[in-house]
Amino acid sequence: MSADALRRVWLFSELTDDQLESMSSFTFEKTFAPGELIVEEGQTGNGLYVIVSGNVEVLKGDVTATPQVLAKRGAGDVFGEMALLGEWPRTASVRALDSVQCLGIDRWVFLSQLEQQPKVTIRMLQIMAQRLRDSDARFSE
Repeated sequence: MSADALRRVWLFSELTDDQLESMSSFTFEKTFAPGELIVEEGQTGNGLYVIVSGNVEVLKGDVTATPQVLAKRGAGDVFGEMALLGEWPRTASVRALDSVQCLGIDRWVFLSQLEQQPKVTIRMLQIMAQRLRDSDARFSE
């Protein structure tokens, strides 16, 4: 199931079947209940998540009060990609809106694969650039 889930994600869509199988061999599956925090703003991230099913909201600010909703994401979307490149604090929280199934990719495993799969590196840069453009657009409104 992991290779099929990765194939539907823009970030990995141009990888070959062999590359997808290789990538899927180091993913892990995790399920989150409605309302559960998947990642928390300010905590050090250790990898990214691919949403297989369900919906999440990306939040800025205190999640116990009234946080700002930055985005909503669903099946096939990716979040936490910045954590693949460094040990930085998460810039937002992500909370499950309903039952959410994700594939996770750990930073250290991912970094060890980059030399073997440079297309993934290019895709990561593209998705991060798009997220920065989206953030810039939100702040200029």
